[in-house]
Amino acid sequence: MFLVLIPVIVPYFISLKLSMMEIFQLQAILGITVAIFEVPSGYLADLWGRKKTICLGAFFSGTGFSILYFLNSFNQLVIYEILLGVAVSLVSGADISILYESLKYKNDERSERTKAIANVQLSKTVSESTASVLGGLLVTISFQMVIIVKAITGWFPFFIALTLKEPPYKKMDKNNHFKNLKFVISHVFFSDRLLILIFINLVLWGLATFIMVWIFQKYWLEENIPIAYFGFIWAGYNLSVGIVGKQVHYLEKKIGPIPLIVAVGLLPIAGYFGTAFLSGWMGIIFGFCFQISRGINQVILKDALNWRVPEMFRATANSLTSLFFRLGFFLVGPVVGYSIDKVGISTSLVYLGLVFLLLFIIFMLPLIKHVREIPTIVK
Repeated sequence: MFLVLIPVIVPYFISLKLSMMEIFQLQAILGITVAIFEVPSGYLADLWGRKKTICLGAFFSGTGFSILYFLNSFNQLVIYEILLGVAVSLVSGADISILYESLKYKNDERSERTKAIANVQLSKTVSESTASVLGGLLVTISFQMVIIVKAITGWFPFFIALTLKEPPYKKMDKNNHFKNLKFVISHVFFSDRLLILIFINLVLWGLATFIMVWIFQKYWLEENIPIAYFGFIWAGYNLSVGIVGKQVHYLEKKIGPIPLIVAVGLLPIAGYFGTAFLSGWMGIIFGFCFQISRGINQVILKDALNWRVPEMFRATANSLTSLFFRLGFFLVGPVVGYSIDKVGISTSLVYLGLVFLLLFIIFMLPLIKHVREIPTIVK
């Protein structure tokens, strides 16, 4: 997550003469690549091993960041996005699974698992925040300097992954792939109404915050925020995700899960309307709504999903969430980019707020109702 390029990537793409629609198309290509490889790679992690899959993903990631320096057109950048997509799909699911298997041999209390996920999230956000500040400083030299630093640090995860120690876990039958896949799909989508509601909302509200991630920098440019500040703003946003995630376990004990689940859905809606109708630094403050929602979502809903899924196909189940998330962005992302190019950011943000308000009513309210009826479900 030491992504020094991310806080200035939209201005960088714009400097290469890309439109917002093309920028969203590149992210859609990344998304569909992840979608194609997501479930097969998660299944590979369950059969082959988490460490091997993570190492392979880290290798593809390092390769992608290394060639970025030489790419300067939309068609060339497609290659970069595909390499990153393969990398993301290989690591996704395997990382959380190896964490859960490691914890199982120490302490199987849910509180420990929740704290562990929060610690991982905080570590990621501290890394991303530090990289954001550095990226904001490096861009004052040149975009190329940012890319060179990312090309070097992009190989660190590969060498770190080589040091992982993978705990033993019960594996699926290597000789009956169709039966395995049928069992996973049956468990996730048909065994428990609460589980499918958790799954849908984990995907939807992850999508709600991720769409805004690719609007932030264009919004800041239009609000005349100096590009040197981008890294600091991005760092503040990312740190808020980690800090909020660390508090979820404590807040859940104090106020229960329902207010937290409500916040996951309502905060992005407030963020869309707030950034649409406010300007300058006030709009940036409303951007924190998305980050707070993300911090809660990635702890409470992700843990609710993982502890209800058997260890033998946990990586595959996590990959399924990423698959639907990426497919969603593949469908929605280019439409959002086109809308921004044609009607502007403010109008597009209002449309997004209305869409997610409708989705809150359709999918989040049933989850809230179900949790209220079974209050011990996330304990």
